[in-house]
Amino acid sequence: MDLPQIETSRKTVCRMLRTKTYFSRYAHEDGGQHDWSSGESTTAAYWCLATMASVGPDDGFVHPSDCCDARVCFKPELT
Repeated sequence: MDLPQIETSRKTVCRMLRTKTYFSRYAHEDGGQHDWSSGESTTAAYWCLATMASVGPDDGFVHPSDCCDARVCFKPELT
């Protein structure tokens, strides 16, 4: 019996979002290594490079779960 495939794609986070752990991964309680953009850290502080504050140009708070293509200030990764 084949199990169904689960979609694991993550949304793209705005390229202007930063945190102190931007260039690293952190250990998670499940034993794995997680990327900063998962937004799962309980101690991370995030800021927007456009405003250098915890709010973006649209006056909304910044966080990996919020800084996505649904916001008017969203900037995708450069390719």
